[in-house]
Amino acid sequence: MVIIVGFLLMIGGGTTDPNVYPEESMYGFQRTVLAPMVILVGFALQIVAILTKSDVPIIEEPSKPTPDLSKKNAPAPPPPIKTTNKRK
Repeated sequence: MVIIVGFLLMIGGGTTDPNVYPEESMYGFQRTVLAPMVILVGFALQIVAILTKSDVPIIEEPSKPTPDLSKKNAPAPPPPIKTTNKRK
């Protein structure tokens, strides 16, 4: 929101007559100093907001119960693979 205010401070001050150049309104304090400073403050606030830790706790979904893998319920391991060495 602060960034938008800074950009709004930069608009305006134009003229409809092409022969008139409003130098004071084009290069005034509001457009050349104040508005860029407001925009930079807005970006700094965004960085601080991203990097600071929130006080609101993160709601985690309850985990599913893990199945009981005791020896009674566990499947039997596969039999070992028998290999024979046919080299002589």
